[in-house]
Amino acid sequence: MQLSSIEILGLVAGLFGTFASAPQAIKILRTRQARDVSLSMFLMALTGAVLWGIYGWLQGAFSIVFWNAVALVNFSVIIWLKLRHSRETG
Repeated sequence: MQLSSIEILGLVAGLFGTFASAPQAIKILRTRQARDVSLSMFLMALTGAVLWGIYGWLQGAFSIVFWNAVALVNFSVIIWLKLRHSRETG
């Protein structure tokens, strides 16, 4: 599979957009505290990732599908950490 320069741009953009939430997940894992993390923000981001993934699938845009699938996992993990560590810390 040969990638066009536009698809490469999409892959690089998706890398940064998807992993923008990684520092939050790392902080929750290190501190075991998620009280100040916005659950509604990550639920909205998760919904957006699902919708963008569907859009990418319908458009046949590999970079959109790929990075939104990764984002879906990232946001799901953060939501799970938020729910888990919010209960533990009150």
